[in-house]
Amino acid sequence: MNVLLKIYESLLNEKASLEKECYILSLDYAREFGDQIEVLFELKVDVVTLKKKLAFCVKKQYRNEEIYASDLEKYIDEEILDYQQRLSQLIEFNRHAKEDFGEEITYEESRKIKKLYYEIAHLIHPDLHPEFKDDGNVLELWNEAVTAYKCNDFKALAETYDKILIVVKKSEAFIENIEIKIDAIKEEIKEIKKNEPYKYKFILHDEIEAIEHHKAIEKEINDYNEYKANLEQELSKFKVIEGYEN
Repeated sequence: MNVLLKIYESLLNEKASLEKECYILSLDYAREFGDQIEVLFELKVDVVTLKKKLAFCVKKQYRNEEIYASDLEKYIDEEILDYQQRLSQLIEFNRHAKEDFGEEITYEESRKIKKLYYEIAHLIHPDLHPEFKDDGNVLELWNEAVTAYKCNDFKALAETYDKILIVVKKSEAFIENIEIKIDAIKEEIKEIKKNEPYKYKFILHDEIEAIEHHKAIEKEINDYNEYKANLEQELSKFKVIEGYEN
C-alpha cells in the first residue's frame, strides 16, 4: 500500500473513532441533561409560536381585518412544523438514551472491536474502495459493520467480518484526487473536535463543569419562561374571534 493510501486510511479510521465517541457522548449528555434540554426546547418552540402569532395579529390589525382563531391556528401549524419535528426527534433521542445504556466493556474489549473494525474498513470502506460503490451486498455489509462498531457489539462485528471475507478479496485501491481528499478529511476531523457533541466531554468529565452547566440551562429556562409570559400578555391585547370567517 502506498504512503498516501495509508495516510488516507488512517484518517478515515480516526474520523470513524471520533464519530463513535461523539455518538456515545451524545447519549451520555442526553442522560445527564436531556430532561432540562427538553423543557428548554419546548419553551423555545412556545416562544417562536407566540412571536409568529403576534406577527400575524399585527399584520391583520394593520389591514383592519378581523382575526379568526381558525386562520391563526392554520398559519401557526404551517410555520412551526419544522420546530415540532425537531422537538419530536429530541424527545425520541432522549428516550433512546435513557433506555440504551448498553453493556460496559473493558479496555481490551474496546481495542479488539476497534482493531476488527479497522480491518473491515481496510477491506471495504466505500472511500477506500470505489470499486464497491455499486455493490449493494458489500454496502449492506459495511452498514452492518458500522452499526456493530458504534454499539460495541464484537460478536456482530465478527460475524459481519466473516461474511465480508467470503465476498471480498484484498486489493490495492486507486483513489482519485487522494491528496484533495486527505486535506478534506483533515478539515472534517478539525470540525468534529471544535463542535458539539465532542465538546460535551469537557462538561461530562468534570463534576464542577457539569453542575455549572445544569445551572446555566436552568437560568435559560427561567429567562424563557419570563419571555413567554411577556409575549402571552402582548398577545392577549388582540381580539381573536373563535370559529371560522364567514
